[in-house]
Amino acid sequence: MSKISVLGSTSLIGTYFVDKNVRYKLNCFSRKSKNCTFLDLQNDETFSNFSFENSFIVSFAPIWLVKNLLQNLEENNLNDLKTLKGAIIYSSSSAITKKFAANAYDKNLSQKLISSENKILSIFRKYSINCLIIRPTIIYGTYKELEDRNFTKIIKLFRKLPFCIIPSNTGYRQPIHFSQLSKLTYLFLEKFNSHNSLDKISETLEVGGDENITYKDLLIRLSFLASDSHKRKCRIIPISNKLFYALLFPLLIFKPKSFEAIYRMQSDLSGFPKYSSYTGESENKFPLNNF
Repeated sequence: MSKISVLGSTSLIGTYFVDKNVRYKLNCFSRKSKNCTFLDLQNDETFSNFSFENSFIVSFAPIWLVKNLLQNLEENNLNDLKTLKGAIIYSSSSAITKKFAANAYDKNLSQKLISSENKILSIFRKYSINCLIIRPTIIYGTYKELEDRNFTKIIKLFRKLPFCIIPSNTGYRQPIHFSQLSKLTYLFLEKFNSHNSLDKISETLEVGGDENITYKDLLIRLSFLASDSHKRKCRIIPISNKLFYALLFPLLIFKPKSFEAIYRMQSDLSGFPKYSSYTGESENKFPLNNF
């Protein structure tokens, strides 16, 4: 039975990934859960707790923290590092979509993601170890006590509001459900197990949901999810883009980061390879499994 050392095992995707495991021996690490081996990726004094010899690494943790861990392993546990069977490490499509952001925070995030990806790939290439870095688009869904950081907040807001004004013309998005990323991870692990070629896998790939949907339609669908038999549905009111952003202009002065986040509603952040293109499954519309 193959072994997997799982980082970020208490995250939304990580928790589902662990629960759905049927054929691997998992060694889970976390600084939060008592059911996992303690590991704080922000404290290199705990790195000695990380056991990974002759295993795969699957990481749902912030990639810049994983980079620090791998650099430490290369310096202090090189012999064990060389025994790795492969790694699947999650990054974000923000490496691309926020590359030319106006605000410094988003621009720095993109640079941090890309530099971490490049460093990790260079380490694994140096020792001829299979490594796949996955850049998912915006992730959504809820599982147990966990929820995404984007659409769930919008749904909760819609449950409080009688109406919401949005721009008439919005760009496209390609949201992907967390369960799809868990399935995709297992698919790639199977490929690693069956990969006998001398050519090692060392690449970064993007993946998005199967449907390209305008942000306007996305919000309308979320408003339906927010409604129930006891509450009136939040009414979505589209207005001209010029009027919409004119109303929001004060944000540009007092909260420029928030203004840019809203301004991006009119940007196309889609066109990534679809989930189904990797799995061969039938395409699914947003939202999957009623969220």
